[in-house]
Amino acid sequence: MKTNLRSRSMKLLGLAAKVGGHELAQNIKDQFIRGVDEVTSGRMKTRIEQAKIIAEHLSQLKGAAMKAGQLLSLDAADFFPAEAVEILSKLQGKADPIDWSIIREVIVEDLGEEKLADFKNLSIVPAASASIGQVHRATLHGRDVAIKIQYPGIADSIDSDLKILKTLAQSLLRVTGRKIGLDETFDELSLVLHQEANYDMERKHMREYRELMSATPGYIVPEPIDEYCTKRVLTMTWENGINLNDWLKTDPPLNERNQIGHRLLDLYSKEFYEWGLVQTDPNYGNFLIRPKTLDLVVLDFGATLRYPVEFREGYRNLLKQIGTRDPAKIVQASLDFGLISPLESDESKRLLSVMMISSLEPFNETKQPFQFKNLEYVKEQRQTVQAFSQSLRHSPPPKKILFLHRKLGGIFAFLKKLEAEIDVTPYWKRMAETEIK
Repeated sequence: MKTNLRSRSMKLLGLAAKVGGHELAQNIKDQFIRGVDEVTSGRMKTRIEQAKIIAEHLSQLKGAAMKAGQLLSLDAADFFPAEAVEILSKLQGKADPIDWSIIREVIVEDLGEEKLADFKNLSIVPAASASIGQVHRATLHGRDVAIKIQYPGIADSIDSDLKILKTLAQSLLRVTGRKIGLDETFDELSLVLHQEANYDMERKHMREYRELMSATPGYIVPEPIDEYCTKRVLTMTWENGINLNDWLKTDPPLNERNQIGHRLLDLYSKEFYEWGLVQTDPNYGNFLIRPKTLDLVVLDFGATLRYPVEFREGYRNLLKQIGTRDPAKIVQASLDFGLISPLESDESKRLLSVMMISSLEPFNETKQPFQFKNLEYVKEQRQTVQAFSQSLRHSPPPKKILFLHRKLGGIFAFLKKLEAEIDVTPYWKRMAETEIK
């Protein structure tokens, strides 16, 4: 493992040197360029070249920075130049698996040869791979299991990886003329990524989630097998199901698509408003469908976050004020909740209220059942979000709701993919009126 870490460090040093070389070359060039616009344009080109270099290296190295780059390209896209977002979005592609010999070494170090031998029919070809680890299928004591194994050195590299990405992101923001600090945003990224790299914590969240869901039919959560789990190895029952895209290829009728849509909305209502425990990763691959029963299999609890009662009550109050459609009340509630800096302009605050009111469109009683394939709404909402985000000069992506709204955005994308038609007014009443437990 030390060899892998040393190799990774050398690659990161090479990356830093390459990025620094571009910076030095542009600084020298700027001394001979006249005109502010030309200098700004030159600096932007340099930042874009840096982004290309970093994206290329991170896609090879996997790890925390690759995952954080994915998150930034999705959840903070409107804060950065379009060219940079396009480059970062390339990190969303499917991660290539790493060689079985390396994965085997992790299992042996954490579980030992004797426990490794307990896995029968162990496939050396992964069933899935991502930026932090990959999953292999096997049989254990007669049960089909999934073994999630973390890539070596990932946990140790999180802080250094994020430091590189933060430097790039801050640099790109400076070129746009914004005085936005990203410390809190990256603190939240660091918190969640360190948690995702701790499979022992994921195991505990999986078990708690499974217990909370046990009384609710229609949902399946894997069972962790504790004696075959460590911080880097997570063994759980293998749960059958097919992904959303494959299920849609079977041309399911509207009533079945709506049933899956209700499952997602009901699940989120329980997570946030009843439990305060939310699986915040909305990746399509984290939800499988069992066609015969329409049960929803819920996977991957690495990014499961806990939201205390006081936070959820504050969020519910924010929703109530949005429901009034009164711009002044919406802005004040947003300031109180810390979603926007008081230093922002009146225009930014106006655009905030426009965006919030636009987001209520699916809950309009005259448009029920809401058709989630409504492209006009998607276009309008996208425009209001973009206009608001690009108007900001002081407010970073809100730390408090960064991952929560990532989950909500993922649910909406899922419903849109389903082309669901659902009366969602009861969900608004649950969100804005139900007492927080």
